[in-house]
Amino acid sequence: MKRVLLYGALLASLSACQKDNDATPELAPTETADWYVLRAPDDRAIEAVAGDIDGTLVITTRYQIYYTQDRGKTWQQSKYSSNIGLFGFSQQQDTLLTLNGGANSATNTQIQFAFGAAHYSVDQGITWQVYRNWRREYTEPRVPLNKVASPSGTLYSIEYLLTPTSPNSSSSYIESIGITSAAGQKLVLPQDHQINSISFDTKSRLYVTASAPLCGQRENFKYCEKSNGTLYVSKKPQL
Repeated sequence: MKRVLLYGALLASLSACQKDNDATPELAPTETADWYVLRAPDDRAIEAVAGDIDGTLVITTRYQIYYTQDRGKTWQQSKYSSNIGLFGFSQQQDTLLTLNGGANSATNTQIQFAFGAAHYSVDQGITWQVYRNWRREYTEPRVPLNKVASPSGTLYSIEYLLTPTSPNSSSSYIESIGITSAAGQKLVLPQDHQINSISFDTKSRLYVTASAPLCGQRENFKYCEKSNGTLYVSKKPQL
C-alpha cells in the first residue's frame, strides 16, 4: 500500500508540474532587441515596480505583491496582507514603502502621483509591516507615475491619446500610446498596452508597468490572450 501511495503521489506531482508548464508558456519571460519582457503571475495589470531585474524585483498588481529573483522566471507572493489597493512604491534608503493613494486619470500635461505610505519592508519587499506615519503628511512621500527623470536628468513621459466617447462629450477614452523624452526620443513597446507607470533603476534602465497586451482599444477593448500584466525593462540605459 505504501508503494502504491508513493507512486500515486509522485505521479500527481509530475502531472502538476507538467500542467503548470503546459498551462502558461505564454507567461514566461521573453525579450526583444530593446526590452526584457516579464509577465505578472496573476490576471491583473502591473501597477508599479521596485528593485532591480539583476537582483530582487518587486511588483504590485494592485492588491497583491510579488517578487522575483530570477528575472521573472518564477514569482513568489510576498507576505503582504491588506485589502488596500496599491499604486506605487517608494524606496527610502534601506526601506521600501507601499503607496496606497493615487489618481485614476491622466493627461499629457498632468503629473500623476502615487502617495501615502501604508506598509514597509526592510528585506526588499519579501515581508511587510504596517507603516505608522507619525511625522509626515498623508500625501508624503509622493512618487511620480507618468513623468519621471532619468538619473542624468532627462524627463520621460507616458504619452496619451484622448478620444471623446461621443460627439460633444466631456468624457474621453484615454489610451497610452508610448513613451517620449524631453530630448525628443520616442520609445516603442513591442505591443499595445495601457501603461500605468514608468521608473528608473540606478543603472538608468527604464521600467514600464502595464496591462496585458491589447488587441482592441476604446469601445472594442480586449486582451490578446490572458489578462496578466506586463513589465518591460530596457536593455540599454536611457540617458
